[in-house]
Amino acid sequence: MTRYLDMLATPVLAQRIPWIWAFLAVAIAVPFPAFGWPMPERGIPIMWLMLGGVATIVALVSRVSVPFAALISWSVIRAAYHAYPERSLKVLALVLMVAMLYVLARETSDAITRTVAVAFCIGAAWEGLLGLVNAFGVYPWMAVVIAEHVGKPMGFLTHPNYWGSFMALMVPIIWSVCGIPAALIAYALILKTVSVTPVLSATAGILVMAWPLFSRRIRYAIGGVGLAGVLGTLVLHEFRLSGRMEVWRLSLPEIARWPILGQGIGQWRQWAEDWDRVNYAPQAGKSFLVTLQAHNEPLQLVFELGLIGLILGALWAAQAGLAAYRVWKAAPAGMIPGPWYAWGRAPLERAWIAVVATALVNSLGSPVFHLPGQAAIIIFALARMQADADALTPTAQEIRAEERSTHGTSSSR
Repeated sequence: MTRYLDMLATPVLAQRIPWIWAFLAVAIAVPFPAFGWPMPERGIPIMWLMLGGVATIVALVSRVSVPFAALISWSVIRAAYHAYPERSLKVLALVLMVAMLYVLARETSDAITRTVAVAFCIGAAWEGLLGLVNAFGVYPWMAVVIAEHVGKPMGFLTHPNYWGSFMALMVPIIWSVCGIPAALIAYALILKTVSVTPVLSATAGILVMAWPLFSRRIRYAIGGVGLAGVLGTLVLHEFRLSGRMEVWRLSLPEIARWPILGQGIGQWRQWAEDWDRVNYAPQAGKSFLVTLQAHNEPLQLVFELGLIGLILGALWAAQAGLAAYRVWKAAPAGMIPGPWYAWGRAPLERAWIAVVATALVNSLGSPVFHLPGQAAIIIFALARMQADADALTPTAQEIRAEERSTHGTSSSR
């Protein structure tokens, strides 16, 4: 496993970053009228400087995740095919900035990590308080509330599904920092959203947290409560998942147009807006709207970046899985002592695994990576989980030293 983790993160590219300047020194002075783009003489150096900056970020990201660096590179290359549409440029700019935050989170200290976890809980407490008030039909500072959402928590995230997804990701961190009682309050409010994806993903996160701490009987009880919550939500809400199935089926012919390359990063929203503009006509009985995000991250990845993007995304997920396995085997399994109101606190190392598991389930029915608050939690948790795996993975020097020690012991015998 150590070998596989080493293959998925390498400092080689980062060590060669200064060579980018050697390329730029020539490129900024050489005309390059590529693809018929209207590039005035001042625009050519700007283009090369921007691409040099992207290459630098990709090299830095490869230090912690080669698959993610490759996914960013493919996103940039694919957008170039259509001369960088405005929507693609905006999304790429955001992805590049988040990628640097991902590297920062991976390299931060344990002390700062604990502070960030407490800060996450402060934000969750604020949203939780608003959600609790919302549960009684009160919506302070909110101008528009749809009738079917009255009595459901939504806070400043403006929708029960988005609020529930945010809180589901926060439950393992709340458990680790504040204990089981606070986590149960958050879970009860998630049930009140009557939204399938948050309930299902929150249950998954709780099971991951509870698995090493409790007996099989208690695990089954937790799973039973979660299953009852999901079934109850489906009965109270709807089994057609709020029209998601119809949207996914509608996207299949579009995916078939570009199955290998995809239509470009950010282009799902452009397609949805174009489709709605042409087909949405309530006066003619056509009231179906395509959502601006797919509410299914693997499907949207295929739509935008094709099979190539899906493979790179799967490799990134595999890297996360290997890191989670490593931490799961080595992290402490006991509870952290504390007062009764903070009973059940667990190590943060296990909370990050639970957050990533929650995100995986959530991504199948919610645009969790396209919601900034949720994406921030996932990126930080993923980076810290991989950092913990690195700390638990012996370096090449340590492996060689152990081999020499073993060899020396055998020789002396």
